[in-house]
Amino acid sequence: MEEILKWLVVVAACGGLLFAITVTIIYLGHKLKEEEESENSSEQAETQEVEDADTPTAHQAEINVADIAPDTTKEKKSDTDEIDMSEIAMEVENTETEASEGESATKVSEDLETADFVMCDFDKGLFEFLENEGYKNENYIVSPASLRSVMGLAIAGADNETKAELLKATGFSDEAAMNKWYENLVNVPDTTEKNVTFHILNSAWHNTKMPGALSQDYKDYIKVHYEAEAQDVEAGEITDAVNNWVNEGTNGLIPSLSDDLSGADMVLVNTLYLKSSWIREFEKAATEEGDFMAYDGCCIKKEFMDQTDHFKYFEDDKTKILVMTMNGGIDVMYVLGDSSDLQGKLSKATMQKVHVKVPKFTTETSFDKRELVKYLQGKGAKTAFLPEADFSAMSSNENFYITDIIQKTKIVTDENGIEAAASSGMVMVGSALPTEEEEPKEFIADKPFKYYIMTTGRSKEILFYGQVVE
Repeated sequence: MEEILKWLVVVAACGGLLFAITVTIIYLGHKLKEEEESENSSEQAETQEVEDADTPTAHQAEINVADIAPDTTKEKKSDTDEIDMSEIAMEVENTETEASEGESATKVSEDLETADFVMCDFDKGLFEFLENEGYKNENYIVSPASLRSVMGLAIAGADNETKAELLKATGFSDEAAMNKWYENLVNVPDTTEKNVTFHILNSAWHNTKMPGALSQDYKDYIKVHYEAEAQDVEAGEITDAVNNWVNEGTNGLIPSLSDDLSGADMVLVNTLYLKSSWIREFEKAATEEGDFMAYDGCCIKKEFMDQTDHFKYFEDDKTKILVMTMNGGIDVMYVLGDSSDLQGKLSKATMQKVHVKVPKFTTETSFDKRELVKYLQGKGAKTAFLPEADFSAMSSNENFYITDIIQKTKIVTDENGIEAAASSGMVMVGSALPTEEEEPKEFIADKPFKYYIMTTGRSKEILFYGQVVE
């Protein structure tokens, strides 16, 4: 019995082993079949890729490019061999930037060198007007820039026809163009250079004794576009306040604008100050007294500065033009003879060696006889000087109008350079100014008198005439 059991155990064990072998064989057969199918599928895919490469679509081309991108993880350089491409890119960018800046600087230099001399109609008209007004045979100096700047303060407060006329008179298509002009004016001189001072200041002064108040919008506007401060001052203080501001803004060259501003409702003021030195300075030892022939043929003694150097110069049978450069990007152009077509003549000027003798001089001018009012009226600005002017954007007192424009100027030239200043003031009043209460006259009919009863109108008719004598 025991032998039978042993035999059954052996048979069972052999059967299990056989079953395991059979299962293993079946599994390996399936695995081999899958690998064969996988290899066949891979070969078909490679064949398809080759076929697709012959006729790619746009989308397939993008995929192929992405698939064949180099695998940078397969090869890695040692730390000593690595190249930081970001640093190279930065260096290339810096080099390009420096080159660009160099080209820009060269271009700016070329632009300055070849820039046309263009006299705008406003400036040209102003000079011609003043000469026709009697200044032709007088020493004088005027600042159209200062005049235009103070006009900007008025235009900012004007509206409707008044604004349109003032803009047209000053030569601007709109207020934005005028603001851009002023922005360029302020930033033209290079005050970072040595021996150069340039500043242009604006202010608005409201007499508190007069009716109305300045609009906050107006105050904000002139602050943004003209860096102008608006102040309220009493009638007894406005003259000193304005004159002190002008004196400070012109570095003492123009100590005052007016003797009395107490009757003004509003005063708009501009100051312009420039001090710069010659790039090629004059030697003081070379300055000598010489003869100057005046317009009337009289010979006048003046001190002449003297030097010989290379300057921009033009000469023909009628005209001589000399351009002397100052620090800060300022040029001084001297013209002898015919001053017509200066733009064309200056374009032909070249750097030449020139012996220069120019007189030292100081000139002061005061335009305080309504010359500038007449000039602007002649340019079409009519309404601003009439009681019906519209300066409603400036003040709650809508009766403002301009009564006068004053400009004072001064220039001093010597071996060191030039110092020049201008102050322009615009005086405004209300059309219904309060007047001082007068002492009443007396008419007491306590004695014989006569009387007339007449029609009204232009042609007065006496309807009744009478008298009372008792």
